[in-house]
Amino acid sequence: MASVPPLFATLLLADARLPSGGHAQSAGVEPALLGGLDPADLPALLRARVRTTTLVEAGTAVAALAQHRAGADLAPVERAWEARTPSAAQRDASRLLARGYLRVGTQVLPDDAVLAAWGQRPVPPPRPCVLGVMASGLAIGAAELARVVVYEDLQAATAAVLKLEPRDPLDLVSLVTSLCAEIDDHLDEVASLTDPSDIPAASAPQSEAWAEAHARSRRRLFRA
Repeated sequence: MASVPPLFATLLLADARLPSGGHAQSAGVEPALLGGLDPADLPALLRARVRTTTLVEAGTAVAALAQHRAGADLAPVERAWEARTPSAAQRDASRLLARGYLRVGTQVLPDDAVLAAWGQRPVPPPRPCVLGVMASGLAIGAAELARVVVYEDLQAATAAVLKLEPRDPLDLVSLVTSLCAEIDDHLDEVASLTDPSDIPAASAPQSEAWAEAHARSRRRLFRA
């Protein structure tokens, strides 16, 4: 397969529609609504998510990128992510999404031994680890990767909002741009980390509880 220019590679990772399957998860929106969240509070939910769960994902992806470039073991990155993701339902959702990214990664980076090995694992690594390794192979920088993770997560959430609580899409565009701008100052710090122990450790206990309840629900549109 022909090499992918870094800009196009970045766009590929930021596209939740195909073929990673990000469209099948709501980034915590459906669990929150089923848990009783007032739809009017969705902006507050996403503002909290981008400073907690999403920041952990971005830091994990950057750490995986750094470890892969250094030829180091990625197991510590995965363990650090697990320690910062206490909800089993959220861990399962991330690994499910990782399967899609692994399919893409092994196509665009067929010579990457880590991706090939991960593709054979019965339980895949989390999505941010796969994103980090792919970013390494595709020559995507750490700062760009951190922003891709944030943008992709917010886009998945707002796309889910349009299915669950329809509203003017332009309002959601404004929300995404606003939240990206609010978190951007934190991403330069995230982009500089190399040690898995430095991955942000912000948590969202209520969202985690909603995720666990959602995993047991039989009436749901999204996986998470």
